[in-house]
Amino acid sequence: MTAKRWLAGGLIAGCVLLGGCSLLPAQETRRTAPLLRETAAEDFTLTYVTRGDMRLTRKISCTYVPIRKESLSFAVNGEYVDEMFVKPGDAVMKGQLLGQLRLDGVNDRIDECEYAIRTLKLRLSQQEEARALALERADARSSDEAARRSARDAVNADYDARRQSAEDSLGIQTLRLETLKRQKAQRQLFSPIDGTVTYVKQYKESTVTSESERAVTVVDSTMSLFRATTEYWDALPVGTQVMITVRKTEYAATVADEAALGLAVTAHTPGEKGTLYFTLDQPALELEDNDRGSTTITLDGRDDVLMVSEKAVSRAAGQTIVYYQDAEGMKTYKPVELGLCAGGYYEVLSGLSEGEAVIAG
Repeated sequence: MTAKRWLAGGLIAGCVLLGGCSLLPAQETRRTAPLLRETAAEDFTLTYVTRGDMRLTRKISCTYVPIRKESLSFAVNGEYVDEMFVKPGDAVMKGQLLGQLRLDGVNDRIDECEYAIRTLKLRLSQQEEARALALERADARSSDEAARRSARDAVNADYDARRQSAEDSLGIQTLRLETLKRQKAQRQLFSPIDGTVTYVKQYKESTVTSESERAVTVVDSTMSLFRATTEYWDALPVGTQVMITVRKTEYAATVADEAALGLAVTAHTPGEKGTLYFTLDQPALELEDNDRGSTTITLDGRDDVLMVSEKAVSRAAGQTIVYYQDAEGMKTYKPVELGLCAGGYYEVLSGLSEGEAVIAG
């Protein structure tokens, strides 16, 4: 029994020594890096390789800048409004009367003043006719040259004084008329441009005016303009058509030529932000200064390509890989070649086939 124990112990020790010296065949094992052995019962979140179209898009913010907008106020405080002659949406011409305050007899005083001016001008004209007639009579009354000259001088002196008096009165009435017209103009609003009325203040009977208060707004209705500053200016050459969204309303627009608009042409430097202008295809009179909008542009795209969720893509040891569950339930990986990334997906160039399941995350 003792000899047998020694023999068994020797055999065991020999086997250990042989194994330690790698003289025994190594047991075949499955590679594990970067493979991970999972239990068969583990559930993976799977995503599938699909086929479709891809678009790489970016949203660009822009601001509404009317070509010309005029906000008008009455030039006097504390006056009652007589009447507003326009309403929002009305087309108006330059110089058209838009509204006025109570004139309180100003028109009557203007009429009186204009009548006085016409009368004085007529008097001046009649005085010159009377002067000529008086001079003829002075000449006829005397045959002596010295006497005629003296009589003519007396006539001219008399009519010069009359003319001076009439001209002084005419000057006073002219100044008075200018003052009255200025008072009237301060009580009236005229459109400074051809355009469209976009705002009219609603005055109540008890409401009085304030110089700081907007009464009417008129905008140039020939064009609506948006301005944007973006690093993607090179994707939007002049003439490109886009849709601009403002408060959930879409407006068709076109990238404008700054020079054609009469604007200073801004320099565009690759890699830096640049300024662009968009003109709406149809003017939008409801827009206000500095209204914010946005447009989405396409920078790149692919049609009918294989796609995989970017959540399934990993990188290890300089390779782009995806994990999948093999037939033995092992989580393993394989390299893939990818292209465009857009909208949460990668374009698959090689390594995967349509409908193939891969592990997400």
